[in-house]
Amino acid sequence: MEENNENKPNTNVEETNKPNEENVTNTNVEPTQEQSNAKKETKESTKNVDIKKEANEAKNFFVRFFKEPLSEMKKIVTTPKSVFKIVLIILIAWVIFECLGSIISIAKSYTYSPYYTFSMFMRNSISDFFEVFIAILIPVASVAALSFIIYLLMKDKKKNYLTIVTTIVVAKIPVVIASFLSLLGYINSQVRIITNSFSDFCLVISTVLVYFAIKALYNEEDDNKAQRTFLITMAIYFAVVLVLRFFNIDIYC
Repeated sequence: MEENNENKPNTNVEETNKPNEENVTNTNVEPTQEQSNAKKETKESTKNVDIKKEANEAKNFFVRFFKEPLSEMKKIVTTPKSVFKIVLIILIAWVIFECLGSIISIAKSYTYSPYYTFSMFMRNSISDFFEVFIAILIPVASVAALSFIIYLLMKDKKKNYLTIVTTIVVAKIPVVIASFLSLLGYINSQVRIITNSFSDFCLVISTVLVYFAIKALYNEEDDNKAQRTFLITMAIYFAVVLVLRFFNIDIYC
């Protein structure tokens, strides 16, 4: 009997512990609909703030670039990560403009051809696809080739390859603008004359900016050395362009 009495209090203790465990589990209450909506609103508001912040940074970058391109180029060389997203958007936009231009050109050639047939389209589809592919490749290949030449010519002043690419893409901003405006040249021949002339002008500006980019990348204060380095770099680049033209690939831009 005494043994049975000793066992009884233990069962009571276990029973009293069970409600406590239930109370603990019940404290994990699921968030209400209002709380979840509040969390969603805060996430959306933070996203909107980030987008506005990035848009303002991009706007300020372009304002500074068009006002003082040389000083902005030097900043990019020292802190390339600050404009990496902007540079990526510029490069993607450039690829899209070139791709659209190639597609419109092909479409117009079929539209105005009196001998257009479906069999003709099928015969030329592979070459047309290759033409669009080359148009997409041109911006990336031109930047990559020029950046790689600059990287190879650097000796004691080695820069990160992505830093060189970022700086060269910024120097190509006038060419990107010309690529966009050249789409208007498909409206009629008169507009094309204006856009082609503007493209030539932008190409000259871009070449000057490439010179300043090379000067900033080498951190060269001596203008004579900077000019010599620029001429050697562009001579090698044009040699690469010439070789690729034998394969009907023109990356000069």
